Amino acid sequence: MRVRFGFESLVGLIGLIAVLLFGDVGGVSLVLFVLFPVIVRLKKAHKPDERELLLFYQTSNFTLILIFMALVLIYVASGVRINGNMVGDSWYLLSISSILFIHGLIGLVVFKKVS
Repeated sequence: MRVRFGFESLVGLIGLIAVLLFGDVGGVSLVLFVLFPVIVRLKKAHKPDERELLLFYQTSNFTLILIFMALVLIYVASGVRINGNMVGDSWYLLSISSILFIHGLIGLVVFKKVS
């Protein structure tokens, strides 16, 4: 599960930076998430037990609060220009990237506390 959450947070962070710097063109960086099944196959992931599944669902509950705050922040900053691109023009890609980043980060924190 740590590999999954680490990969999610990495792709989300790369996506956030790319969309903020390059606008809608930076959304292409989210294609990296397609590599997730390949990484899982290479890692030879084991079947999660009940404890890991419970922590996975708990992570989703914590993530919901932070995602809501990120979406509000994107809405408030919609008029800001970063590198010549309006934040409001790329709100969808920024939302997807922030969801991936936050979910991965919270998952790493929750699984680190338990291990």
